[in-house]
Amino acid sequence: MGAWVSGVGEGRSVVDAVTGEPICTVDATGLDMGKVARYGRQQGGSALRAMTFHERAAALKETAKQLMAMKENFYELSFKTGTTRADAWPDIEGGFGTVLSYASLVTREFPNDSVLLEGDMEALSKMGRLWAGTS
Repeated sequence: MGAWVSGVGEGRSVVDAVTGEPICTVDATGLDMGKVARYGRQQGGSALRAMTFHERAAALKETAKQLMAMKENFYELSFKTGTTRADAWPDIEGGFGTVLSYASLVTREFPNDSVLLEGDMEALSKMGRLWAGTS
């Protein structure tokens, strides 16, 4: 894993909802989805956990900016579903804007750390040997 992989079958056509013309084909034949999930958990998960909140926010911000630069491609695809530009706007630009807003929120309100402690510590045992954080 760690690379884009294509299915080995004929795939299934995705058609334009307005014209009925094929847009593309999708295929997962021959893909080991268990291997995909394991890779995500072992490689992607550990890489994500190693990042600080600010690093994660920066990655999300960069992704949203790159997708926003390609917004016309998304509109063209949305037209093939029978929608208008006005109907697609909340899903396309609104979606990217939401990601950008959350990225900014994280850099303002979260520490530049990979751990967030909330509230004070509280003893959970009579002898004070077991503790938990509270919010």
